[in-house]
Amino acid sequence: MPERAASSTALALLLSACLAPGLAAQDLPEAEVKEEVRAAWDAYIEAFSTRRTDVIAADVYSAPSFRIGAGGATVLGTAAETEASFDAIHRQLAPERYDRSETDRTEICVINAGTALLSAYFTRYRTDGTVLMSGASSYLFARVDGAWRILANMANPARKLIACD
Repeated sequence: MPERAASSTALALLLSACLAPGLAAQDLPEAEVKEEVRAAWDAYIEAFSTRRTDVIAADVYSAPSFRIGAGGATVLGTAAETEASFDAIHRQLAPERYDRSETDRTEICVINAGTALLSAYFTRYRTDGTVLMSGASSYLFARVDGAWRILANMANPARKLIACD
């Protein structure tokens, strides 16, 4: 039952962020939101590249959060689960001599003053500077307790960015 409670809490948080009443689209501080979300994204990439899974769990991701892929959604209910999940990712990358990730391109869609969707192309590099892999993902950001946090990330093997219009 704790998993169901975490799922219900996460769904409520997700819906409140996406469906929050408030400003009409023309009243949104869109440029400001984009700048803040991009800064939060850059902080995530820096923390990921420097293997600061503690920072990712405490300062970047919301608890709970969702990881959504072809097989469905996984709920990371606590900061400890988020940290363990990113530790596992880095253990998988270690034999590949992972060094860092860089953002190649982002598209940020401002949904409302407290919610944005960021899609990104990124490249992961090895310690010798060669490309380990290139990929794309999308991330749902929301302002939580005054800070931008990732509520969900969506794998994107088709490498499609979500465009705003």
